[in-house]
Order: sequence, then C-alpha cells, then structure tokens
Amino acid sequence: MPNEGMTKLEAVSEWNGRTSREIVGALRERVRTAAHRRHDRILERAGRQWISWRSRQADRVFAEIRPLRGRVQVFILPGVRELSDGSGLARRAPRSQGWGWFRSRFDVTSMAQVEPAARLIIQSYEHRVQRHNGGRNGSGTQRKQAL
Repeated sequence: MPNEGMTKLEAVSEWNGRTSREIVGALRERVRTAAHRRHDRILERAGRQWISWRSRQADRVFAEIRPLRGRVQVFILPGVRELSDGSGLARRAPRSQGWGWFRSRFDVTSMAQVEPAARLIIQSYEHRVQRHNGGRNGSGTQRKQAL
C-alpha cells in the first residue's frame, strides 16, 4: 500500500487504469531486458482480460498477467518452493486458474513491488520444463533390481 495509514478502500480508490498500465509496462521492460541478454525475444499476446508473455526461443508461455482493479495479478510456471522469493509475494496458484500450467501466482499492488515481481517473472522465464516422469532418471527395471 502506498501509505501505512491508508485503508484498503482508499488505496483502491487511488488506483486507476494508468496505474495498471504503468505496472505492466515496468514489468515488461525488465523482463524484455533479461530476454535480450539471452538473445531472446518476448512475444506478447493480449486478450480482453489478460496478457501472456512467451519466449520466442523456448516457444512457451512463461507468464500470464491480469490487470484488475486495485492490483495486477501474475501467474508464473515454477512452484512456490522452486522460487527465490525474499519478498514473500508468491503464493500457490489454484488449479482452476492459469490453465493448470502455472503453479504460482502473486499480486502487484504498487510500483514499489515491481522489482521483486519482475525477479519472480524472470525466474519463470528461465525455468526449465520438467520431464514428464517427475525428473527421475532410469527405468522401472532399475527399481526392480534394487528390490
């Protein structure tokens, strides 16, 4: 919140469409800079109520942004335990949201939260796709031999 003494209602009343655009623009700038360092390009696709960011090199979506009244909601790929999140922003994403791909979500409620939010999105950008077998190496025969 912008001011410690403000109520949540007062903070939301200060929020306007420009606030959402400023937050999304600041996040976009930071994420594009990280992608540029890796010689990648971020492709943005916007729906009526959401924006998705896709890595051109990896050819996968790594973040979904939903500008809402009073906050910008962000869904990312890694689970909360996989993130380095000193800010404590990230929460577990409900399976019903984010098409089941995104395992964490967080809300950005002020420009002061842009830096930690951008770090989380960049971690999602850099997140490798897990193998379907949960990352285990080997086959079932190895487990049988161990018995």
